[in-house]
Amino acid sequence: MLRAARDHFWEAGYEGTSTYDLMHVMGLGKGSIYKAFGNKHDLYMRVFSGYCEDLVSQTEQALAASTTSPVRRLEEYLISLAHLFGSETPRRGCFLTSATTDLAAKDEAVAVQARRTFDGIAAALASTVRDAQAAEEIDPEADATELGYLLVSVIRGIDCMARAGVAESVLTSAVRTAIRMLPAAG
Repeated sequence: MLRAARDHFWEAGYEGTSTYDLMHVMGLGKGSIYKAFGNKHDLYMRVFSGYCEDLVSQTEQALAASTTSPVRRLEEYLISLAHLFGSETPRRGCFLTSATTDLAAKDEAVAVQARRTFDGIAAALASTVRDAQAAEEIDPEADATELGYLLVSVIRGIDCMARAGVAESVLTSAVRTAIRMLPAAG
């Protein structure tokens, strides 16, 4: 039920989702939804927060799972996202991006959750940057945290470009260019 609600919010947006839509996709009556999940905003925050927690965890796992060099792990992870975003039909991109662009400017709870998620993803990327610094692939004087946020920006950018129909090959090329621009060691 929560996945169905999340997917509807993701496709139609918060404003484009009515209580009747939620009743239909969740297979529950209005009273049951309110009793179990609170109001529409409470339900939205529940599914958005769950998605965000999963996203941070998936990022951490993906970066830790590879046995290749740290820079290669970063590149493989970002290319996997370029592939995911570039091959989607319909092009819905990432729920985090959707929620942030739709609601963060006017809904503080969404903004706080989005910032927390960006921080978590940036921390996972920064940890891999630190691994690359230890492996003498990235300049040890570079600020790993700043590079983590730079890579978050690359991810959000390829998500937005993919939604506009930019070819997957262009997204992959942008990722490879971003990785080459990381400050090399010595």
